[in-house]
Amino acid sequence: MFRIDMLPAAQGDALWIEYGDENAPKRILIDGGTKGSFDEGLHARIEALPPDERKFELLVVTHIDADHIDGALKLLQDETLEAKFGDVWFNGFRHLPETLEPLGPVAGELLTDAIVARGLPWNDSFGGDAVVVPAAGALPRIDLADDLAITVLGPGLEQLFELRPEWEDAIVEAGLDPEQPLPEPEEEEEEPAEGLERLGARPNIAALAASAFTEDDAPPNGSSIVLLLEHDGKSALLTADAFPSVVLAGVNRLVVERGVARLAVDAFKVPHHGSRFNLSPALAAAIDCKDFLFSSNGKQTEHPHLESVARTILAAGQDSTLFFNYSTTFNDPWADDVLESQNSYAAVYPDAGVVGLAVPIGG
Repeated sequence: MFRIDMLPAAQGDALWIEYGDENAPKRILIDGGTKGSFDEGLHARIEALPPDERKFELLVVTHIDADHIDGALKLLQDETLEAKFGDVWFNGFRHLPETLEPLGPVAGELLTDAIVARGLPWNDSFGGDAVVVPAAGALPRIDLADDLAITVLGPGLEQLFELRPEWEDAIVEAGLDPEQPLPEPEEEEEEPAEGLERLGARPNIAALAASAFTEDDAPPNGSSIVLLLEHDGKSALLTADAFPSVVLAGVNRLVVERGVARLAVDAFKVPHHGSRFNLSPALAAAIDCKDFLFSSNGKQTEHPHLESVARTILAAGQDSTLFFNYSTTFNDPWADDVLESQNSYAAVYPDAGVVGLAVPIGG
């Protein structure tokens, strides 16, 4: 058994992963969504477990954007759930390479404090150092209990280096500065692609996929931890909000290591909730995959963008499936019988009255 539940995380990510024995599964948690989604999503899911089963092999906080970290922060500060973690992967200020004018760490950084206060292992799989891809050599691979392997495909040292000068501003925005109140995340401003958002009532997949591509350049997104999970012959590529060039570099290194022409995975969690700036045509073409996961309620940035969804459909070729953990005005255009038939894909949404979506990996 290998399954990913995209919990309701508003515009963010909270990926609940179970694998192994169906009756006694191992669990991994990747990100925690927003603070506003925490009660309905992550808190409710953990609370539904018997207390002695609230154990995770691993918690990964991919980067410091509020829609990924705030729910994880609330989880680690919650004294009632008593969740346990075999390791916590998170790149804090201490893990960022120094610049010529290094900044001092912000005193009392809340997530760091929560990890340390609870005595949790922190990047133990990496000797306490950064979760990062080295400039040369083999990609890091970590084996967890019950034969689950994790290969780290990003970030590189360059992305952590670029984050350091912006760290103070970024963690204040994410609500990690104890001198500041926890704010609601500011809206990200993304320029619409002219003439592409509305090409008639039905999306024009070929035109959308062929649109000009410009890559995301926000340092927090670039620092995202990118993971390939493999279990029992099945695999999932989880990319947080990473730059497509970073993911592609990791993929290219892995295919060379393995002596294959293309990386085949059973599921691909599309970067940055399906932003047009985070799924390049080159990255879409480099992944041999049929199942694509989109985690977002579309608020603030109207994710997933039509261009990204179109790129996945064209790259997959035939018989692909789009999994959405919300049904919204931004992803509903893909629930179109004509489009699905003409392009050989299926769009899957939560059942009415259900929050989040469970995706079995590898069928």
